[in-house]
Amino acid sequence: MRLEPQHHTIIATDVAKSSGRNDALLMRMRRDLREILAETLRRQGLDPDRLTRIDDGDGYRYLIPSAVAPPQAALDPFVARLGIELRMHREAANEASRLRLRVAVHGGLLYAEPDGAYGGVALKDCARLLDADAGRDLLAAHPQAELVLLLTDVFYREVVGSGTTLDPGAFHKIKIKVKETDRTGWAYLPGAVPSAAPEPPPLSPAPPTSPAPAAVPHSGVWVSGDRPIFHGPVVGGDHHA
Repeated sequence: MRLEPQHHTIIATDVAKSSGRNDALLMRMRRDLREILAETLRRQGLDPDRLTRIDDGDGYRYLIPSAVAPPQAALDPFVARLGIELRMHREAANEASRLRLRVAVHGGLLYAEPDGAYGGVALKDCARLLDADAGRDLLAAHPQAELVLLLTDVFYREVVGSGTTLDPGAFHKIKIKVKETDRTGWAYLPGAVPSAAPEPPPLSPAPPTSPAPAAVPHSGVWVSGDRPIFHGPVVGGDHHA
């Protein structure tokens, strides 16, 4: 049998901390995630019903043939719109139902099988990327983030590096170490707040001041140099720092 591969972009998702949910919450999680992904794809101009969807239990994978949409369609504005949908879901749901996602994107040749399934190394590489601890660690370190986007090195260089989609400077390198896989990937946390504020610049030395005047037995205000000196009780209006 002759193999006829076709290039696809793969979008794989996984809900963080799904194992701690009971059956009712798991079923709601799956339903909400399906609806959120479908709505985001529709807003991207893609019909989710015409794309191959693979059920991974804790998430879903969508396969987008290159004849349907270019690889950039999996990034911009898909990632921003997905973040908006997740934020709106969080505002309408309780904390137990919140959806926080690891989203892995990769591309490559896939082979259609007679039963409708697909195979190919690209699917394995995307699965390793999604399973890497780096994605879990980033979400744990940024509890305010709705999702973390994970890209393989080749997808980052060929698609993001083209300059036609997300800012390459928004990504940083991660290590993908899963089973026999040990390679570089890239991560992006949309909307994440930095964990620490930048240090303020050092203050200039204060100018020398004249010595304070001697104490007086009554209340009032003295002026020494350019500084007012209050002595005794002073009553006034509101004080603003």
